[in-house]
Amino acid sequence: MEINNRLWQIWDNTTFKITSYCRNFDLINDNESIISEHCGVISLTRLSETKPPIIIGEFEVSTWNIALGKKLNVNFVKLLKCHWVEVMYAELLKAVKNDSFDIMNYDKLILIQNLVIHPEFRKSGMTEEFVEAIYRQYYSEKDAIIAVVKPIQDNPVDSDYYYNIRNVEVRNLLSLNTVEVVPSVEYYKLNEFLNKTDKETNEYKLFAVAVKCGFGRIGDGDLFMFSPEKILQRITAKREYNDKINSQWEETEIS
Repeated sequence: MEINNRLWQIWDNTTFKITSYCRNFDLINDNESIISEHCGVISLTRLSETKPPIIIGEFEVSTWNIALGKKLNVNFVKLLKCHWVEVMYAELLKAVKNDSFDIMNYDKLILIQNLVIHPEFRKSGMTEEFVEAIYRQYYSEKDAIIAVVKPIQDNPVDSDYYYNIRNVEVRNLLSLNTVEVVPSVEYYKLNEFLNKTDKETNEYKLFAVAVKCGFGRIGDGDLFMFSPEKILQRITAKREYNDKINSQWEETEIS
């Protein structure tokens, strides 16, 4: 992995804020209390510019407490069927039914439902940075991190939210009264994806990004499961680069 000063400045000033939602009681379907929902915002701090942080991406993650579900004798297939309208669960249900994936092998499932990144940062390693954050926050050897890798325009629930509902608040001044509200479809330039009609090429590009981040395809569907080797290599490379920078600073101070 090649690191330069521009990328380092972006990564070093990136933060991930995650808001979690969970219940101790089922809301609609039996046993859905083993599911927690997590909404996240990726921000870039701008202290050197004396400006407030700016949003550069957002994501949604669901976690399933499989270990607890086993103790409660939860029928995971039945629970998946209750959520089949969501692409992630429809794909996971298909993978379970065709024996491509066995839920019972894990204590927890971390399901990456979606990820949207501002176009200015899509080629700045921000997807890898996001995956590293998810790895640091959620991963253990008995857990599975799974991502649904599918163009947003082919995901009805997410496309409706980001194209028709979601707005992004932009603050470029420290004053709380100077807020610009921008539709997410405009802010993230999502209409660019609607103009790309070559579905196979679109999917190939997304699959390539997933593989670069350490994900391997589950069966022949749109689900990919994470393996930590590439992210661990990334963490090591970043630490070495950081040590190099610190060493240069020390040499400058001595001289």
